[in-house]
Amino acid sequence: MNRLVDRRLFLGAGAAAVGLLMTACTDTKRPEYSLGAGEPGGFFSEFTALLAHTVDTAGADFRLSPRPSAGTAENLDLLRSGAVDLALALGDAAVVAPEGVQSIGRLYQNYFQLAVPAESPIRSMAELKGKVVSLGPDNSGTQFTGLRILEASGLTTGNITMRPVALTDVTSAMARGEIQAALFAGGIPVLAVDPQASAQGSTAIRLIDLSAEQRVLSERFGGVYAAADIPAGIYGSSAGVGTIGVASLLLARPDIPAAVAGRIVEILVTRAADLIPAGALGAQYLDARSLISTSGIPLHPGAAEAYRRLHG
Repeated sequence: MNRLVDRRLFLGAGAAAVGLLMTACTDTKRPEYSLGAGEPGGFFSEFTALLAHTVDTAGADFRLSPRPSAGTAENLDLLRSGAVDLALALGDAAVVAPEGVQSIGRLYQNYFQLAVPAESPIRSMAELKGKVVSLGPDNSGTQFTGLRILEASGLTTGNITMRPVALTDVTSAMARGEIQAALFAGGIPVLAVDPQASAQGSTAIRLIDLSAEQRVLSERFGGVYAAADIPAGIYGSSAGVGTIGVASLLLARPDIPAAVAGRIVEILVTRAADLIPAGALGAQYLDARSLISTSGIPLHPGAAEAYRRLHG
């Protein structure tokens, strides 16, 4: 069973971190390392803003500069091409081709959430046949996993009409009738789609249980796809649903200085409470025991040395 810790007291932390970043010290003597983030309003975007701010406030002798992206797939491309120095990525996509990247640590579990309008008759993945569905932005980790989930349900891309929708537009696109379902990933709830926090013109949503698809994926690909539970009350729901959990990894280019990788590890370990995205309810990872479980992607030598120094 997932260990859920209520983080609602951190509501607004992500936005505050972004604001602080804009006014942060502009000391050009400190080297700056680019950090592949994600789409606005998403979990990756919130976390990278918090991490960059925490690196500043921890007095590190370098800075992190988050770079918006479509998410995992684009981040991996940017990392391997040298366009960014570090990046976040979902573990399932990262392990497909781990060459050219090293890991700083495993961060949080991402909950995959398949939403439909609250009054929709759709009750399962199989009932998406013939529907217009967003499986996440193109070139994103959500879409990578979404295609696997689709296949695990017995459907193919030929059975649905795929229409990628930005996370911040999911509920309003449903309200306009442009899509009948949308897959997204992050903490629970994802504030960008929460009816209590979304913009006017959005619609109430209901989550579809993905337990059966999780079992299929686990049989095919192993423990990278964990069973996860979303409790009642999320998005106003009256009952909990089973879903799929995938770890997010903080990855780096192999040529990042060992001292930089090690200092980031120290911050992940000692400043974990400052790195919780706004509204995140589930935070299973980001602790000393699980940071080093990186799905087979080797640790950066600087990160490995820091873990040994901190924990023996």
